[in-house]
Amino acid sequence: MSFQGFVQILRENITQGVSPNSFPQLLKDRLVPRNQATAKQLVRSSILEDANGVRHIFAFPAHCLLDVKLYPDYKTITPDAKLALLKRKKLQSVPAIPDVLDYDLIVDSRCLDNDTVFTESGDPRWLFEFTADEFKELINTFDQAKFDQFSIPLVSIRPNMTAVDQDEMEIKAAIETITSRRIRTRLAESLEIPPLPLSAHKIMLLRADENADGDDLASIVESDPSLASQVISWANSPYYGLPGQIRSIQDAVIRVLGFDLTMNLSLGLSLGKNIKMPSDGVFGYRNYWREAVVKAMLMERLVKQIPSAHRPFSGLSYLSGLVHNFGYLVIAEVFPPYFSLYCRYQEANPHVPAMYIERFLFGITREQIASFLFQAWGLPDEVCSAVRHLHNASYEGAHHEYTNLLYIVNQLVQSDGSVHLGRLPETLLSRLHLSLEAIEGTIEGINKFNDELNQLAEMLEKASK
Repeated sequence: MSFQGFVQILRENITQGVSPNSFPQLLKDRLVPRNQATAKQLVRSSILEDANGVRHIFAFPAHCLLDVKLYPDYKTITPDAKLALLKRKKLQSVPAIPDVLDYDLIVDSRCLDNDTVFTESGDPRWLFEFTADEFKELINTFDQAKFDQFSIPLVSIRPNMTAVDQDEMEIKAAIETITSRRIRTRLAESLEIPPLPLSAHKIMLLRADENADGDDLASIVESDPSLASQVISWANSPYYGLPGQIRSIQDAVIRVLGFDLTMNLSLGLSLGKNIKMPSDGVFGYRNYWREAVVKAMLMERLVKQIPSAHRPFSGLSYLSGLVHNFGYLVIAEVFPPYFSLYCRYQEANPHVPAMYIERFLFGITREQIASFLFQAWGLPDEVCSAVRHLHNASYEGAHHEYTNLLYIVNQLVQSDGSVHLGRLPETLLSRLHLSLEAIEGTIEGINKFNDELNQLAEMLEKASK
């Protein structure tokens, strides 16, 4: 049967809501389980819209980045629009097959680099298998499909794992990769280190005082009305079981949060007072704070599952989770003309970790920037190390307990905000003296407070505007 016939049968079955398991034998013969495809063989699809509102499907290998700079007038359709489209077409994923979605299909020529090509079937559990020659013939058979070159292999832009003491050199080198004079100047100013907010500076001094107590901390927090309001709201959250009963900072410190947690929470909340939360962006206010809150809480809970002889400090672990994504705010502040482009890349390449896109556009990652600023501000080395190396599962350097724990938490929290257990290296768990059973129990416990964590995130969202 011709490829036109193959596509016609596929369209008829999809539009009738037939699952791949019920496909006619002609389609079934090409179905294989998803785990049989490598990243180089798998074809991913993104739907972009041109300036006239005409939609196009861009198909490219999963080990590549879609270079949206080549299509400056195109933008990725919103997640809601994509969800509505898939629902209307009775699909769960976008097949890189011509004529299925009534949009022109543009296929990157790198898809033909391997002998075998796998495309989405509409069901994320199954893929269609073609030889490279068959896939080429399939694309060439339809007028609505064509080949082009627009992808970049991730291996060519892989962020390196250099030592922290090289970060300043890389940040300065990154300035030279940005051609805009305005951006070069802006980043150069940032390298002179913006001042630490006054409340954060006072908390840092208090941290170094062995005789400091709750009254000293309460005095600092109370001197900053915005911070005081956030801390009291935090303590009044249903998450801590005393909603509406906390009236003062002293109550928050003594009855609910404790000295250590209050200090690290206050420090984390005050760090960004001189940096504006981006109003556009892929994540927005709520998703940024939701992720920060969930990861901070997970860090705090997982620490308690580690034997006391190997346990890192709970407060510093909590702070590492709360500020782990601080570099995202800095990127929005330092690279404003490029931030929109950065968001476009993230939208068009949801399968690509943000650090690859950052390396491609800026020459540095958000983790390098944040760690550099944290060091300059005098934040604890444990936090600097955790943020800098959070993507490195093999890190065994100084303060690796915090880094390794943050790596695990980063793997647990998914892009949609859900928390569930995936694959974790056995060597990493052994290094932390942490069991999978303990992690599963922690996930189960944190998921019971989903509504309460959303409330905390909403509170921080409002305070950031």
